[in-house]
Parts: sequence; structure tokens; C-alpha cells
Amino acid sequence: MSEYVESAKKYISEGNEKEALKLARKRHGKDDAESYIAILDLLIENGHLPALEEKGMYYQYYDSTHDNGDYGEKYFDEYLEQQPRSINALCDKAMSRFNKGDVDGALEYMDKAVDKYKSYSSIEKPRLSKKEVIMARIELLIQAKRYDEALKSIKQYESQFGSNQKTDLYMGQMLQKNGENREALEYLDKALLQEDTIIAFNAKGDALYELKEYKEALKCYKNCIQYEGKIDDDLELVTNFNHKAAFCCVNMGDDSEAVKYLNKTINMLNEHGRLPNDIEKIYQKCSFEKERIMKTGEVKDKEFKKTKFFSARTSIIILIIIIILYVILKMNGYG
Repeated sequence: MSEYVESAKKYISEGNEKEALKLARKRHGKDDAESYIAILDLLIENGHLPALEEKGMYYQYYDSTHDNGDYGEKYFDEYLEQQPRSINALCDKAMSRFNKGDVDGALEYMDKAVDKYKSYSSIEKPRLSKKEVIMARIELLIQAKRYDEALKSIKQYESQFGSNQKTDLYMGQMLQKNGENREALEYLDKALLQEDTIIAFNAKGDALYELKEYKEALKCYKNCIQYEGKIDDDLELVTNFNHKAAFCCVNMGDDSEAVKYLNKTINMLNEHGRLPNDIEKIYQKCSFEKERIMKTGEVKDKEFKKTKFFSARTSIIILIIIIILYVILKMNGYG
């Protein structure tokens, strides 16, 4: 048993559970998961509720297997058995359900959290305000690609709380996803006046693309491409603005520029191996389009030309040199 666990035991015996929990969090920050979990277990055995949620949060976000795909739900369930009006635990459980692919279950628990604001547990203060919980519910709908429901919820939110940069962005995104591209541009322009974001530029590009305003759409996609290095783990987003930049060029008759974006998209997706079906379709579309352009003979594939091939005679000479070097090294005791 580590010295940190021993120290935690002492804190607990003195009735100082808060200090023991602080110590556990420090060990977590030092990547000492063993001591972290051991201290949390001591606190849970002693009936310290915050440690129960803390352990659930660890499996929700940090554990590599998420406790074999449970995402901390059993700990949130145990917490809710003791505090059924806990806004925090209800939101935690909603995320567990969402991570398991149960969107309806996640929304059900978010709705319960909103409802429980009338009489939430007096022993804890919710981390999120009611307004923030409602927004979190909208964000779950967006992540689940339930765009029609998300649009309705954003409209309700706006009528209740007013608008801000986030609501303008989400309203623009959802209007675009629902095919209301002109209306989407109004909201996206408002959002971009407040803050330049890749999400807003991508959505604006999509709206302009659908309206066949390819020159302006390309400007938006180029803004996205400029900052794509800052995007973490969103292949769908990066694929979208790169391949649509290519097809903007195609639609404007600039096949030479289109090939640059097509090559970039194809190479990028090649690095990811097996692709989700929707992205695989984009990959195929880009490959077919590049093949079509190359067949016209009017565009040189500069990337392809960078690869140099040796003649048969040169290849034979290189092979002979390699064999001679190998024999010399062998004679000198190498190999």
C-alpha cells in the first residue's frame, strides 16, 4: 500500500474526507491511477458521496476501456439511489447513456435533470445552471445528428433565454442541415461577427455550396483549411471542407486546383485505413473525380510527377552496386 493511501486513511480517520479527496485528485494528476482509485474506494467505503461520483467520472473520461464500456454508469446509479434529485449525477448518467449509443436514454436523463431543478438535492450545488443543462441537451441532439429536433430546441432556448454567439452558431448549423440555407447564412454571419470559428466557416461554406455560390463557399473552406491543424479527432469535419473545396474548384472549371484538394483528401483518408461508410463514399467520389480529370489529359498531376522511376538499365546498375557492397562488407567481417 502506497504512502499516499496511508495518508488518506489517516485523513479519513480524522474525519477529513475533503483532504483525502484532494490527495486522490493530486495522485490522478500525477498519473498514479492505482493510488487514486484506492483512495476513492476508501472514501466510498466511508460513505463519502463525492468520491462515488469521482470514480464514475474517472471511468467516464479517463480509463482506456471505460470500465469495459460501462462509462461509470454503475457508480452514478449508486449515487442516484442515495440522492435521486442530484442534477450532477443525472447529467453524468445521461453522458454514460450517450456514450453507449442510447441517445433516447441520454435525453431522458437530461430532461429529468431540467425537471429536478424545481427541487434539487440540498446537499450539493449543481455544476451546471438550468440554462446550461438545456444547452447541453441541445448539444447531445447535435452530436446524435438529430438536426430537426435540435433546431426546434434551439428556437425554444432562444425564445426563453435570448441569443448569443453559441445559439447563433447552432441555429445557423441546424438551419443549414435542414436545408434552410439562406436563413442559415444570417445566423452564421452573426456568429462569425462575434468569433471566427472553423465550425461556423464550415457551416457557412456548406450553405453557400448548396446555394451553388462556389466562389464564396471556397473562401470559407480555405479559412477552415488554414486552421485545420488545430482540429483534434474530427475526421468528418476535416474531410468535409477539404473535399468540398475540391468540388468548388470543379464547379468553377478549375480542374488543376481541384486536383490539389482531391489529392490532399485522398491521401489524408488513406492514412486512416478502414473508414465509416459516409466518409468511404466521399473517398470514392474524390477518387472517381480525380480519375475523370486525369483522363481529359488537360491537367498534370504534379504530386504523381514528384515520384521518380528509374529505367531498367539504371535499376540493374544500382542492384549490382548493392551486391558488391554486400560482398565487401561480408569479407570484412560484417553481417
